[in-house]
Amino acid sequence: MQKFSIPIITYHSIDDSGSVISTSPAIFARQMRFLFENGYSALTLRDLLSIVDNDGQLPPNPIVLTFDDGFQNFYNHALPILSDVNFKATVFVVTDFCGGYNDWPGNPSDLPRSPLLSWQEIRELDENGIEFGAHGKNHSDLTKQSPEAAKIEILGSKARLEDSIGRKVHSFAYPYGRFNSATRGLAAANFDGACSTKLGKYGSNDDLYTMNRLDAYYLGNLRVFEMLSTAAFDRYILLRRCLRSVRSAAKSV
Repeated sequence: MQKFSIPIITYHSIDDSGSVISTSPAIFARQMRFLFENGYSALTLRDLLSIVDNDGQLPPNPIVLTFDDGFQNFYNHALPILSDVNFKATVFVVTDFCGGYNDWPGNPSDLPRSPLLSWQEIRELDENGIEFGAHGKNHSDLTKQSPEAAKIEILGSKARLEDSIGRKVHSFAYPYGRFNSATRGLAAANFDGACSTKLGKYGSNDDLYTMNRLDAYYLGNLRVFEMLSTAAFDRYILLRRCLRSVRSAAKSV
């Protein structure tokens, strides 16, 4: 397998609320237009995992677009933009909340209460080439669960999603990006790959079950987004990763 370093971008909600997990439809459209005009090839996570597993050939300028939580505005706002440029995407859904709202315990109080994709919409999107991955039953922090509870969260979400769309679910995204050796082991035993929120590109020597991603929060400036394939962008992400580590350490003191 050739060496590679692939951006896997994490989006959440495509809306104009200005929240920390939101990307405006206008910015998202400009980002997708840039990728299209500059020859990027948008893969689903399943595509990437299959290429890696089979020592296959990557297309030119590969990128993976992921959407956590399964917001209903993916259907209304993201899908038309993706369709215009013929891009694929992977959506991670919280199975016990599909058709409801993102009001699971643990959400910051300043996040807007927003509707999530219904099972009918998920099946329609699946039939039209959107990949779906599991994101837990209740978006619980798996590192705070007992081993049995974590197993129910992970395997229950996989089973519910597979029952709904009628096909195998290949990927998992850890809620809040949090994992430990036990949850990683469960993911490795039941999926082909799993995504974290560790900030960075996914490289050929990286772990398939703690895959790095690039949070869209850091990419809202189009000039930064346009540097995706440059060394300057890699330095920017390294700086952001260091700053996140410092803030996390300060909170734990």
